[in-house]
Amino acid sequence: MPRRALSLENGSLECDGLPLTHARYREKIAANHLKTEGSCMELPPDDLELIHALQLAPRATWTQLGSVLRRHPATLAARWERLRAEGQAWITGHIGTADGQGCVTFIGLECRSGHRAEVLERLCAVPEIGTVEEAARAWDLRLTVLTRNWEQVARGVLPIVRTDPDIMRSQVTLATRLYSAGNNWRLDVLSPEQQRRIAALHPGVTRPPGATPPTLPQLMTVLARDGRASAVEIAAETGTHPTTVARHLRQACETGLLALRCELAQDWSGYPIGCQWYVRVPPAQLEAAVSYLRSYRTLRLCAATTGDANLTFYLWLRTPGAIADVEAGLQQAAPAVQVIESDVGVRTHKRTGWMLNEDSTATGEVIVTPVLPPAPPLHDHRRH
Repeated sequence: MPRRALSLENGSLECDGLPLTHARYREKIAANHLKTEGSCMELPPDDLELIHALQLAPRATWTQLGSVLRRHPATLAARWERLRAEGQAWITGHIGTADGQGCVTFIGLECRSGHRAEVLERLCAVPEIGTVEEAARAWDLRLTVLTRNWEQVARGVLPIVRTDPDIMRSQVTLATRLYSAGNNWRLDVLSPEQQRRIAALHPGVTRPPGATPPTLPQLMTVLARDGRASAVEIAAETGTHPTTVARHLRQACETGLLALRCELAQDWSGYPIGCQWYVRVPPAQLEAAVSYLRSYRTLRLCAATTGDANLTFYLWLRTPGAIADVEAGLQQAAPAVQVIESDVGVRTHKRTGWMLNEDSTATGEVIVTPVLPPAPPLHDHRRH
């Protein structure tokens, strides 16, 4: 059967020179879904459509999404509740990293032989450690720590790691600039027109950081467990007036203090391989390297770092063979790049505070990262 060519002509998607309607786009996605390589599981297209929509606009109403997806709002709400109940997808809020806000730290650990399970249990219980993953090669465990500032890492996390009797060796790497994070990755299910319309429902960061809303810690506690919680629901849990909640929530989102993401259980995503690289790229080629990596929709992390490498990135991939393809493409984009380390994930036990089952679905337990309350204004002694 001849391969059908997709093209973008005058801003509209075409297939073999013919307009690609929403129905035909869904047929293409369904065909790709049936051709998923290997034994990887993948959710049906209708579920993936909804998840893709919520990646673009995590708090859009079911009525808003229904008009774009051509589904009844009640149908979408019921589908989402099923996905959440089965732990296959969830929406969470976490500390934002836009415009240099927040502090992202990566820690590699080597455990004492036979004691990895105990270390896992202890570290998963640490609220500041957002993600805990077993690795295949370079380290026994990889940690991602997301905090408001470096002091939370230095005073709250590193002492725990360095005094654990079953941790033999650790390596700390600090992100100096974040190019892409887990709330930026996307499925490729919706048509370009659908993506445009849904993305308009979530304007993202629209103004520079300002004063921290005084209720931010309480907001984060609720939204970490349910990123779609309404202002009324948040108010009921925090004892704050709904109008105040709505105002502070809008401020936190618009200034990037708060980030929202729709997560998908990896085993059900169609991308069962997770690989993280640490590479060294000459400054003159860094922009080209980052641009190439951003061409991957499943890029879950890309950051400039301290240490022997100056760039780390993490991708979800369909097959092990895709790892070599990524490296070959990166070599073309940045010919002088050096791969310092690459490591395939074995199992993620905790992701952005959410505890995961062995099949990557959410257990329902959420360990919320503490948010430091806003500092009181400095006392000006010159007035006295």
